Amino acid sequence: MTEQLLPLAVWVQVAYGNLHARALDAWAARGEEDGVDEAVTKMIWLAVGIVVALAATAFFLAKFNQAKDSVPDPVP
Repeated sequence: MTEQLLPLAVWVQVAYGNLHARALDAWAARGEEDGVDEAVTKMIWLAVGIVVALAATAFFLAKFNQAKDSVPDPVP
């Protein structure tokens, strides 16, 4: 490694080490939460998922009925 790149390599290593340490600290702090508002968040996501599922079901049923109406009856 040349003398010009050595300070850059040291800076990158220090920055990566600091970022890694901060990420580990944030992960540990997240694990220490008591989870009180986590239940509310899960309920909100559950409600959003139900609404999306109902909207998708209504959309697909409407498209199916539209396609069913455009198919001619078979001639006996």
